[in-house]
Amino acid sequence: IHSKGLKFGIYADYGKKTCAGYPGSLGHLETDAKTFAEWEVDYLKLDGCYADIDDLESGYIEMGKYLNQTGRPIVYSCSWPAYQEPLGVKPNYTALAETCNLWRNWDDIDDTWSNVTNILKWFSSNQDRIAPFSGTGHWNDPDMLIIGNFGLSYEQSKAQMAIWGIMAAPLIMSVDLRTIEPKFKDILLNKDVIKINQDPLAIQGRLILTLKKIDIWTKPILPKDDNNATSYAIGFLSNRVDGYPYRLNVTLSDLNITEAASYTIK
Repeated sequence: IHSKGLKFGIYADYGKKTCAGYPGSLGHLETDAKTFAEWEVDYLKLDGCYADIDDLESGYIEMGKYLNQTGRPIVYSCSWPAYQEPLGVKPNYTALAETCNLWRNWDDIDDTWSNVTNILKWFSSNQDRIAPFSGTGHWNDPDMLIIGNFGLSYEQSKAQMAIWGIMAAPLIMSVDLRTIEPKFKDILLNKDVIKINQDPLAIQGRLILTLKKIDIWTKPILPKDDNNATSYAIGFLSNRVDGYPYRLNVTLSDLNITEAASYTIK
């Protein structure tokens, strides 16, 4: 894997079993952490099936300590919010940001546009609560990009890439790289969107306004001007079902962008 310039990711589970019924890590956290390091794993997704919800926070923190003790840099993807949020339990996001590199907040993504928009509805409804904890090295994760699979149209694929970029979400592909169509490959390799996603300010973008069923998201990005005002990435996502392009008039002040300096729009 490494010889091909790729990273080695592995899936495990904090509980007694994985969600698919394979052996879990409960009672063997230190052994598993050492084993993953010996295998030269670069990324660990630790799920939370078959575990006591009251033990999730302490268990994930314990696993994080064992991973750090190995001395190998392993990206640590946690899942404890995805098991607490649906039950109305508010996760300790301060602990998450200190322990994990990314964490799944909500439902698994399915290969459908309706599922993408349902996830976005949850994230936008909770953005004021969760966005402050997203930053360099610790990110809210709305789940994978499903671009190039079977459920999204070309335009819907561009929309997912755009808004995942605006949200500073981890960009994790779920497509078969051997068979992906070129037009979907071009979306995933769009350097401008990736640059917005990975902007050094590391600010999670937010849904600012919905006009005529069109969501408008903004994300402060570099460069800053002489007055220390940021630039902005602006993402438009249509929830309309007219079936044709729709003309929308919107001003920058509508989006709470009120700097007095001049503007250059790309």
